[in-house]
Amino acid sequence: MINEEKVAVMTRMAAYEAGRGKKDREICGFFRSDYVGFQLLKTWIATTIAFCILAGIWLLYRVDEITSIFYAMDVDAILALGKQAVIVYLILCAGYLLASWLIAHVTYAKAHMAAVSFDRMLTAIDGSEEEEE
Repeated sequence: MINEEKVAVMTRMAAYEAGRGKKDREICGFFRSDYVGFQLLKTWIATTIAFCILAGIWLLYRVDEITSIFYAMDVDAILALGKQAVIVYLILCAGYLLASWLIAHVTYAKAHMAAVSFDRMLTAIDGSEEEEE
């Protein structure tokens, strides 16, 4: 006899596995700290590359001012420019790393809860099959 409740649960499980389930299982394959650390590493690399590109564009835009500072050998102006660049880089990295850390924690928590829910449905189906036999 077909149990309609089991069919409904299995349909939900199949839809989850076909959609979001693959991504959730991949995320849950990591420890939380490893997943978050990997996301932070990717964010730091991307932020550094983006900063270098933007700094290069800014330097090209201000090339006449920069060359005049270097030709004048104004060490204080060169150090001030370098200090500003480091401060901007640190603020940019801190902001993006904080956002990435929060997003990674929330993503992992949601994936873990969905995987646990899937496992409960699987256990419920396995348990109900044994009761019918």
